Amino acid sequence: MSNLRKALPLVAAAAFVSCAFAVGAEQKKAEPVVKEEPPRVREARAAPPPPDARQYCADIAAAAGAARNARQEKELLDIEQRIAKRTAELEAKRAELQDVLDRYDTLLKQTDERLVSIYGRMRPEAAAAQFANMEEDMAAAMLMRLQPKQSSAILNEMEASRAVVLTKKVAALSSLVGAGKKQ
Repeated sequence: MSNLRKALPLVAAAAFVSCAFAVGAEQKKAEPVVKEEPPRVREARAAPPPPDARQYCADIAAAAGAARNARQEKELLDIEQRIAKRTAELEAKRAELQDVLDRYDTLLKQTDERLVSIYGRMRPEAAAAQFANMEEDMAAAMLMRLQPKQSSAILNEMEASRAVVLTKKVAALSSLVGAGKKQ
């Protein structure tokens, strides 16, 4: 019985050491021993571990790896589901915004066409008075949309300084539009 009690720590130490070597062998090499070990530990380390201990360590290592892989797979699936949900939400918002933009563009074109039509039918003196109070960029854009004969009649009725400013704006816008068509 006393021999058994003496041998039990050695067997436990051997099992522990063999598990540590079996599991840690793939991860990193054991570092050299710096201090002197007791003879029992050296004997336990030198003795091959019992076959049951090796099998136990292999079974535990495989189960732990499988559990870790399963947990990581579950986390990745959760992340993929959140990404897919967020992507669907963003796509719905994008489609909604595109619809609003399309309706806005249609309304803007209709309004622009009607406004050009209104100014085109006005007498040149009345249109010139309106253009004199209009913002320069807007007035230049309107003049560009009108027929050349209508634009020239309106510019003819304006003050010379305002007509020059608007003509320069129209020229600048025309060059931008021309450059955009070439590309």
